Amino acid sequence: MRLENLVQDISPTNKLYLRDPYLKEFSANVLRVEYEGKNKIYLVLDSTLFHPKSGGQPSDTGIVRGSSSEACIDKVMSFHNVIIHWGTVKGEIGSKVSGRIDWDKRHLYMRRHTAGHLLDHCLGQFSKVPVETSDSWLGEGCYVAYRGLVPSLQTVSEAIVLENKMIDQGGEVFIEEVSQEDLVKKALNAPNFLRLPSLDRYRIITIEGCEPIPCGGTHIRNIRELLAVKLIGVEQKEEDFRIYYDVQIL
Repeated sequence: MRLENLVQDISPTNKLYLRDPYLKEFSANVLRVEYEGKNKIYLVLDSTLFHPKSGGQPSDTGIVRGSSSEACIDKVMSFHNVIIHWGTVKGEIGSKVSGRIDWDKRHLYMRRHTAGHLLDHCLGQFSKVPVETSDSWLGEGCYVAYRGLVPSLQTVSEAIVLENKMIDQGGEVFIEEVSQEDLVKKALNAPNFLRLPSLDRYRIITIEGCEPIPCGGTHIRNIRELLAVKLIGVEQKEEDFRIYYDVQIL
């Protein structure tokens, strides 16, 4: 199935997860359904809580139900600002549905995501040069990748110690939308600034006491929710290095 055909003549999806990442359930109108075989479907809704795979964040999974149907959503994609759900369906999808995301998985991604931004700040406190991110992954094998040579284990360990101190103290996580002009004023030194796409509006995440970071993912409200962060390992990957980490299990 060609994704461009699925989103043709469809307006951008109302992304409820950006408005409130703590929502677990939602209702929506069905805009398009395409079957793949007998029970696999591509589903496009006018609104959704399902976050697509993007920016290192794995896609949400969960359930979408109609009056006489149930679809297990296994994968979520974004194409031309339209969210496409893919999964296995029983029954016939109608014009209106309700959905529920797998909250435990989403909440873990939110915690790991915020922990990664906090790591950017803490690593920068001990690095001799400004940190520049190149990649990240919030699924299993969670890591943030940075440009350059891997620092000493002592430097990385000190960054993790500082991160846990900040978690113990707590700090709110603020979200705002800004224009391209204001982005340059507020986040020019963000670790991901050089790899941002060109947009009219940007979403900025600011952890209390840290630098603003442009980001379209989901985050927690206060870093106390992380409980603690542990260092898993450090690895050099050609011109980049990865810091593997995870958050304490709730």
